[in-house]
Amino acid sequence: MDNKQIAKQFIDNLFVDNDKAYEVVAEDVRVNWPGFGMEDIVGKQNLRNFLDNGGPDKVISQKINNLICENNTVIGDGTIVTERNGKKETSHFADVYTIENGKITHLNSYMVMDKNNESQP
Repeated sequence: MDNKQIAKQFIDNLFVDNDKAYEVVAEDVRVNWPGFGMEDIVGKQNLRNFLDNGGPDKVISQKINNLICENNTVIGDGTIVTERNGKKETSHFADVYTIENGKITHLNSYMVMDKNNESQP
């Protein structure tokens, strides 16, 4: 599997088939969401705990617009529609992955919540 396929496997399966998503994540992965004012999450299990407790209930749809790879860096952007507590939420993302030896070792995820989310009951 090349680096682009590794990033795609993670994106396509997160919150859908988490076991498959985490197959391509390094044990010592470092993840951040710049702009959210949080410290890096370090470690695959810590990431899994964080997303299991704070992630959506389900993914309704997802679209990857671009997946660009250069050496060990992959950048993917797109849109994801999820449901959380019965409310539909649309987010736009741009993720920057560092991949070494077939595993994601670093991820910065830039998320923007769609303004239309505010108008939903």
